[in-house]
Amino acid sequence: MFGKILNTFGTKILVAIINLTIAILISQVLGDSGKGVQSLVLTNISFILIFSEIVCGASLVYLTSRHSFSKLWLPSILWALLMAAVMGLIISLLTPGLDFSLAVHTAILSFVSSFANIHFRILIGKEEVKKANANTLLQPFMLLLTLVVYYLLLGKRDIFGYIIALYVAYLSSSILGFFQLREEYKSLRWYPFGEYKEALKDLFKYGFLNQTGHFVQFFNLRLSYYLLNAYVDTAHVGVYSNSVSLAESIWIISNSIALVQYARISNSTDKEYNQKLTLNLGKICFVISLAAVVVLALLPSSLYTFVFGPEFGEMSHIIRILAPGVLCYSIFLILGHYYSGSGRYFMNTLAALCGLLATLVGGFILVPRMATTGAAITASVAYSLNAVFLLVCFLRESSFKPKELWLTPSELKEYFVEIKNHYLK
Repeated sequence: MFGKILNTFGTKILVAIINLTIAILISQVLGDSGKGVQSLVLTNISFILIFSEIVCGASLVYLTSRHSFSKLWLPSILWALLMAAVMGLIISLLTPGLDFSLAVHTAILSFVSSFANIHFRILIGKEEVKKANANTLLQPFMLLLTLVVYYLLLGKRDIFGYIIALYVAYLSSSILGFFQLREEYKSLRWYPFGEYKEALKDLFKYGFLNQTGHFVQFFNLRLSYYLLNAYVDTAHVGVYSNSVSLAESIWIISNSIALVQYARISNSTDKEYNQKLTLNLGKICFVISLAAVVVLALLPSSLYTFVFGPEFGEMSHIIRILAPGVLCYSIFLILGHYYSGSGRYFMNTLAALCGLLATLVGGFILVPRMATTGAAITASVAYSLNAVFLLVCFLRESSFKPKELWLTPSELKEYFVEIKNHYLK
């Protein structure tokens, strides 16, 4: 399991480096306003994916070992297509200031992204973590490569370069996923509608529970983008989105651990083992994340202006406000995947609702008055409430005492030995 975690962590580090390069390139070429538009486009795609992934989302990981590929694939594809059309239309109607062609591209891209995500999640459900990681790495690599050609080699300066790059990235990932699951595709069968009923029931049951939490969490994480755009301007969205992206890069650690944890727990029925695994992984995650948060919070504003451009000096201030909440949320991710892996998605929804209360109150009060500072305060409080709620529930459910949450020197030594043995094989 440690090997899979380390492979995932290494992949996500590379993805983060590529994504940072992408953010720098777009910021330098398009400025804070262009970066703001790019962030809103990506946020709108993410919004459509929330609804698409009711059927073709994380619940596929849980259900891959419980239903055949054929009975999961067709409903997932058809639902993704339906949601792309419906939600794309809704976004175009609700955001009249958005260029109509961008709205159309957003809808199409959400479908292509869903197709790629279906492959990724089925691979995780089969515990083919290394294959899934290769797919994860390909997407940002192709995105960056296309942006370099469009902006640097061709010398163009418009947002449609980013749209083209997304098409290339999502399609590349979809094709690789198709190749990785070629044996499943060879045995793909079409059934009478009645034989899909059980799989459909489970897809909607677990997917709805899971995506309800994701829907709420989306607004916890991204409502500030829309509020800044409405009450301030697109340039502030650009600065804030870069700050959030950098702060959230800390979650590479917890997401790397949680991905493997989720796959393991989804295939296990031993509750005591799952709780102990979650506790141990949570300890590791907290210690490493704490060190990363401290380093990030100490970086000076001059570094951000040098890297991203003169408009981005406020990033250091925003990141310091986000830091406590980001650290807390890293623990939430581990605890959340414990509940998701055992099919109890409603727990994550309840936690997300706690954060949403802070997001709504803080967002509508602080953002109009304090702009990016208000958005950062709101986000940090919401992240922290998510984690506190799940931590209290986890401790009440398990037999662990609060003192057992701390990583002991002997445990730390044991983990170092595991890592050393992995690399010296």
